[in-house]
Amino acid sequence: MKLDKFEKGGIEYKEAKGEIIKQGVKNPQQLTDDLVSTATQKYNFCPIFEPKIVEENNRYFVEIEVGEAVRFEKPIYIKESGPIKGGFKRVGSSDIHLTDRDLQRFYQERLRSPDAQPIKDTDLSDLDKRTIFSYKNLRKLQKENTPEINLQTDELLESYNLLSKDGKHPNIAGLLLFGKESEIKRQFPHFRVDIIRIKGTEWGKDKDPFLSVDLKGNLIYLRAQIIDHLERFFLTPFKLNKDMARVGDDPFKKALREAVSNLLMHQNYLHHSPSQIIIYNDRIEFRNPGYSLKDPDKFNIPGSELRNTLIAPVFYDLGWAETKGTGFKTEILTLEKFGYPRAEWVNDEKNDIFALVFPYPDEQVTPQVTPQVTPQVELRDRRAKILKFCEQPHSLKEMINFLKLKDRKNFSNQILNPLLEEGFLLRTIPDKPRSRFQKYMVGEKKS
Repeated sequence: MKLDKFEKGGIEYKEAKGEIIKQGVKNPQQLTDDLVSTATQKYNFCPIFEPKIVEENNRYFVEIEVGEAVRFEKPIYIKESGPIKGGFKRVGSSDIHLTDRDLQRFYQERLRSPDAQPIKDTDLSDLDKRTIFSYKNLRKLQKENTPEINLQTDELLESYNLLSKDGKHPNIAGLLLFGKESEIKRQFPHFRVDIIRIKGTEWGKDKDPFLSVDLKGNLIYLRAQIIDHLERFFLTPFKLNKDMARVGDDPFKKALREAVSNLLMHQNYLHHSPSQIIIYNDRIEFRNPGYSLKDPDKFNIPGSELRNTLIAPVFYDLGWAETKGTGFKTEILTLEKFGYPRAEWVNDEKNDIFALVFPYPDEQVTPQVTPQVTPQVELRDRRAKILKFCEQPHSLKEMINFLKLKDRKNFSNQILNPLLEEGFLLRTIPDKPRSRFQKYMVGEKKS
């Protein structure tokens, strides 16, 4: 270690004489507090260290014992520099930067996968029974006679390698896929998916709180909820055939669902940031912590670099992702072939973020009218607001007053009737459409 670093710590090493001169530090408590504060903010995970103030011959020293990081927190690196530039390994007497190969080998050989780490203070009671039941129903739709639908909870998780070796504790993947919301919140307090509606084309003050929502829970629940919100906003009828495939579905909506699966399946769950789906007037963006391990220049080539190798098989078995990593190519990169705008992305290794951007199929907002909401976008907002409003039954008059509209005929033609025809809204008295007691409420969740 360099001489100046010893001097700053109150110890001077004179190499020529082989002497160590202990000078001490003037403000040991301040030095300790600064160290803790800096380390907490500087690294992706705060290193495990125990600073201790030691007195010797009326001089004070700060003694620091650095412990080994827990497995699922490795590698620890400088946040602002990212894992490549801000992560180091010791080779001989030198500290050198980590490489992509180092990170891959670290996860694959030492961790198996970041999502494979057992969570010791959890057990099977922390899993959500309703989610297990939902999984089995969804799996049965994909493959009717599949054996896992008859397995007990512990057997099911064991079949996917989602338990510790002794079978007592779910690992990170097991808890994220099937856990109770309260336990996931306790173990991963930063994990959530924010769906944010921005009335404009730039992030600013025009966030619509009524259409923005923070979703929490396990991955199987979250995917259904995210898709439900997107279906409501983009007003896409949800029709399935016996194989749970969309009937009459357009490529743009298929690409959005592929983006939802990618966001949940490939993100870094140890990152202290939420995922975001931001709906602008001219585009929709998917932002998730965890840069793409696969080189974006190779997105058109089948195959994927999995960050969460245990979460992925469950998504595959439910038909939510392609087993050969072809979903990005077949659902997202082919949009241009169907006349849709090209999807764009940003792979930010430094900040450990991946962003996927879908411009809307039609030109809705031009640069000259950036802050404005076009009639088509405004209509979409109103429909989405009514669907949110009608989670509790409301009358026609109440809906019109809620939107602060006056034209009953236009409201019926542009908003109410399309929502009824496409099954998003239901009448509470279906046999008497014109009843003065008629109210409307959202239909059953479609996802």
